[in-house]
Amino acid sequence: MKTSLDCLICFMRQARSTGMLATDDEHLQRRLIDCAGQFLATANPELSPPENAIGLYTMMADILKSEDPFAQVKHQSNASALLLKKEVEQQIVTADDPLRAAIRVAIGGNIIDYAAQHVFDLEKTMKACFTREFVLDDYPSLLQTIQRAQEGVEVLYLCDNCGEIVFDALLIDQLKRRGCRVTAAVRETPIINDATMEDALAAGLDKICPVITNGTGCPGTPLAECSAQFQQHFSNADCIISKGMGNYETLSDEQANIYFLFTVKCPEVARHVTAQRKLAKDRLQGTGEMILMQQSL
Repeated sequence: MKTSLDCLICFMRQARSTGMLATDDEHLQRRLIDCAGQFLATANPELSPPENAIGLYTMMADILKSEDPFAQVKHQSNASALLLKKEVEQQIVTADDPLRAAIRVAIGGNIIDYAAQHVFDLEKTMKACFTREFVLDDYPSLLQTIQRAQEGVEVLYLCDNCGEIVFDALLIDQLKRRGCRVTAAVRETPIINDATMEDALAAGLDKICPVITNGTGCPGTPLAECSAQFQQHFSNADCIISKGMGNYETLSDEQANIYFLFTVKCPEVARHVTAQRKLAKDRLQGTGEMILMQQSL
């Protein structure tokens, strides 16, 4: 997915939101806006939005003199998700189809996205995710892939955001119960509220499955820029579960057995999915719709 003119407008909004989250200093907030304006002139329309975002967030981190301006909200997100974990896990294990329920929970957790939106009710969202309809639902295909587990299905699970990663662990647990061998991947370095190894450890993900980084500080998975270790895991995986919009935006043109799990919080992503899957134009608006979509090979 390439960067559109609407993405450029969104980058400016993200600069404003970052300033409001990171500092009360209006002078610094103004500098971030000015920085975003300069960045827009250099953004490469041939790259995906997350790849372009690296430059913007690097510039803002320099101005704020912080390698991780979102550190506080990341810790808060992890803590809030951990408080809900037991209740949500109980709903999963008592469901008629625990795997299906865990997928709902993992997608519901994708609401924790400080690049796309900053106002959300996590507890309300997690309760609602058990009954909400999917706009796209390729669960039968995913289930068919997983049911090959007796043959040794290798799953690469691409994590997205902090907090959300707590709920990812519940889905990974269900995948392992089905016989899958799962490796989880997080970002190498902090950017926005994306999960890094520190967050994986805080969520206890390392106690469930091996965890690697993708070798980048991109809020997505730009495969050509990822580490050799990650690329090897990607190539060897029988099934790739990709969480979040950033991973979709960077992998939407890759030819691999990818299942995208996310809530659609952006009209531009909604338009891209609509075109890719040839949906009716009014079916997907980018207002938080839940999606489980297999990559078209």
